[in-house]
Amino acid sequence: MKNAAVVIRNYTSAFPDPIAITKNDTAVISHCDLEYPGWVWITLPSGKAGWAPQQIFSPLSSNEVMCLENYTAHELSVSCNEKITVIKSLNSWYWALKHTGESGWVPEECVNLLSI
Repeated sequence: MKNAAVVIRNYTSAFPDPIAITKNDTAVISHCDLEYPGWVWITLPSGKAGWAPQQIFSPLSSNEVMCLENYTAHELSVSCNEKITVIKSLNSWYWALKHTGESGWVPEECVNLLSI
């Protein structure tokens, strides 16, 4: 995808210690996000928990899933008028890259894609 974009609303990450899960690891799903459909709350075997996109999981039982790809829940804190590069869109969030090299998730409503 890779699109140039500008931040139109400040966003501060609410999760300073985000979860990360590796392909073929298992997790337990407890509930879905009502504000952002498509995101599920997962708990890792270590007990650490956080949001992840439901599309990256394959069910093993009623609440246990296997991860289909490497994933991190790292969110970007961004400021209005900051320029970023959007890599992909998923469930109303963008995976984006800052000029500092930091990458992470940003809500779509905080970003305006620029036409090239």
